[in-house]
Formats: sequence, structure tokens, C-alpha cells
Amino acid sequence: MTRSHTLAFISERFLFVVALVSAIVLILSAGALVTTQYRVRLLFVEIERANDMARKLADDSSQLALDLSKAALPAAVSRRAGEMGFIAADVTNTVLFEVEPQVLLKEHMEVRK
Repeated sequence: MTRSHTLAFISERFLFVVALVSAIVLILSAGALVTTQYRVRLLFVEIERANDMARKLADDSSQLALDLSKAALPAAVSRRAGEMGFIAADVTNTVLFEVEPQVLLKEHMEVRK
């Protein structure tokens, strides 16, 4: 074998090894890409579920705030008190106490005028 034949054989062998390594790297990269895309898809689905849950919780919170504001209206309180057997306060069934403002301040209570 001449030197040029030996050099050509080594070059062909080297190119074959480079092509084989490149093919292996390409296959591994494709596998990694598919795995990454699958993980991204799973995370996207999880984010969408979390966003959906957040929207539902916000709607529930708004509904609860609305229900609470309706229940706190004087008419609703009076109606519910009547259903429970309570009677409305008036002068005949009300007892008034006079307390000195100093006593209220001492007990950390509020003084209203």
C-alpha cells in the first residue's frame, strides 16, 4: 500500500467515525427535544388548570362577597331576626344604662354621643 492509499483509508475511516458519532448525537438530541416538548406540554396543562382554578376561586370570592353584603342589609337582618322569633327593639322593651365616660375609658370601651 502506498502512502496515498493509507491516507485515503484513514480519511474514509475518520469520516465514517465522524458520521457515526454525528448520527448518534443527532438521535440523542432528537430524543431530548421530544422529552423537553412533552415536559413543556405537561407544564402548560398544569398552568392552565391552575389558571382555571384561580378564575373559579375569584368567582366564588365575588359571589361570597355579594352574598355577605346582601345578608348585612338592615332589611335582611330584620327579616331573619323575625324568622328566629326576635322582636324589633323599641322604647317599651329597651333598657338604657347611663355609664360615666371615665368608666368606659377605664374599661377601654367606646364613648358614643
